[in-house]
Amino acid sequence: MKKNVLDNIKNFIKTVLMNNFLYKALSLAIAVVAWLIIVNVADPVTSKTFKGLDVEVINNSAIYSLDQVYEVVEGNTVDFTVRGKASVIKNLSLSDFTATADLSKLSPVYAADINVVCNKTDNVEIDSGNKMLVVKLEDIAKKNMQVTVEAVGDAAEGYYVGDYEVKPNMLMLSGGKSKIDQVDSVKVLVDVSGAKRNFASQLVPVAYDKDGNELDSSYYTFYNGDVRISDIHVGVTIYNTKTLPVVINVSGTPEAGYVYDGEYEFTPEVVTVGGSNKRLSKLEALEIPVDINGAGENYEVNVDIASCLPAGVKLVSEEENISIRVKMKKLVSNSILISLDDIEMRNLRAGLTASFPSQSTGISLVLNGTDEQVSSYTSENAGAYIDLSNVREGQCYVSVKYDNIPSNLIVSDNTMVEVNVSSADNAGETASPAP
Repeated sequence: MKKNVLDNIKNFIKTVLMNNFLYKALSLAIAVVAWLIIVNVADPVTSKTFKGLDVEVINNSAIYSLDQVYEVVEGNTVDFTVRGKASVIKNLSLSDFTATADLSKLSPVYAADINVVCNKTDNVEIDSGNKMLVVKLEDIAKKNMQVTVEAVGDAAEGYYVGDYEVKPNMLMLSGGKSKIDQVDSVKVLVDVSGAKRNFASQLVPVAYDKDGNELDSSYYTFYNGDVRISDIHVGVTIYNTKTLPVVINVSGTPEAGYVYDGEYEFTPEVVTVGGSNKRLSKLEALEIPVDINGAGENYEVNVDIASCLPAGVKLVSEEENISIRVKMKKLVSNSILISLDDIEMRNLRAGLTASFPSQSTGISLVLNGTDEQVSSYTSENAGAYIDLSNVREGQCYVSVKYDNIPSNLIVSDNTMVEVNVSSADNAGETASPAP
């Protein structure tokens, strides 16, 4: 039985497989070649170039452990070519690839290989042209900086940005020495556009050079003490505003030879301030004190507005000073001859008569004041008079007084005139008493 089976297999091989073997082998080879041609025509091998893939730096702690930092000089991005089946290549995009450079494997010239891999498939060949990431190493430096706040935009009309609460208000910057040396200030920019009430924000600190140019933040690390931070808490207080008239209060005594007669000019005449409603309700005007002690002609002064504001009230107006000119006038002297005819006799008792001696010509009155003050008086408008209520018969001397001339202008005060007083029954040539 077994022998019959083996004989049948031999006969099959001899009659079926081995009969016309060469033709059959050739047919198989042709079929394989045809299959390969069909496959390659339908899905050929192709290539595609990708540009600008960002290179991720890994194991940078190897540099930091040496108290150094690095700056990428070359190789931030990489261009590469991918080769594979068309059906695979056509579905690939730049986001399907990752490029890394391992800083723990830096060469003596501070270069690391860039390794590009496809995250979507392994059935591709990647050629990056042996591109390298080149870095520059530098010692780490540190610098403490105060954080300043800069407002962007304007609060709503009728409101004002008042105080800022900054936490932390002091930072330590860490970075390469050459980069740290460029830092002149650290700011946070807070947008207050249209603000009507207090608010708080988490803001990213930014370093600036001495010319106010923003520096690349990627070169710096910010610390609050030993804790690395990425943002700053800023609380913003929004105040109401109020426009106040400016009132000038002049005090003091000017230099000898000058007089202040109430004339001054100033600008601005109104200022806008900000504060809480409670504080602003107590303000009706901004009073500016001006001390003219020892001042001469045309005394000018700029007064800092903020120094005149009460606690809790801030200046909103752009003008920081009140410019004031106090007009001083130089004192001059003027002598007036007061005619006896212009001196009125008052309060002469009944039964008496009074007259001036015939040889009297008048009295000289010396005034000291501004030119406008002293030049306006004459004998006729001085309002000179004598009070005879206490005189008796005989020759007497009485002080001349003036109704129209302010006493502070008169230098020769207590000027006396001679008057002859007699009984009306014995009167010769007498002057009638004033009613």
